Amino acid sequence: MHPDNETCVQRARFFFHFFEKKDWLPGERPPLDDIVKKKNLRPEAIRNLNKFLTTRLDRIAKMMELLLEVHDDWAVTGKKDMVLMETETFDFNKALEVLKQNGFHDDEFILKVEYTRKWGVL
Repeated sequence: MHPDNETCVQRARFFFHFFEKKDWLPGERPPLDDIVKKKNLRPEAIRNLNKFLTTRLDRIAKMMELLLEVHDDWAVTGKKDMVLMETETFDFNKALEVLKQNGFHDDEFILKVEYTRKWGVL
C-alpha cells in the first residue's frame, strides 16, 4: 500500500447550541430552566436569558469566524436552536487548536468526528 493513499475520510461536525452548553460550570444554571413552564415568571428571568444569549451568540459568531478564516470548505447550516459547521477536508485537530488558542473551551461546542472507509482493502 502506498503511504500517501487515503484509507478513510474524516468528517468533522461542530455543533454550536444557542441555549445549552455541553457542560455547565458549578453555580451556572441553564437560563431556560427559569422560564419554560414557570408560573409567575419574573422579569429578571427574561433579563438573565437576554444576557446569556447575547454572550453566547457573540461567542458562537467568533468561533465561526475563526473556523471560516482557517478553512474555506465548511458546510454551515442554521437550525432553530443551533449552528452546525461540518467539513470533510480539514483536520479537526487543527480546528480545535485554533479555537483553544483563541480562548474557547471544550464545553462551548460539541464535536463529532466520523470516519468513512474510502476504498476496500486496507
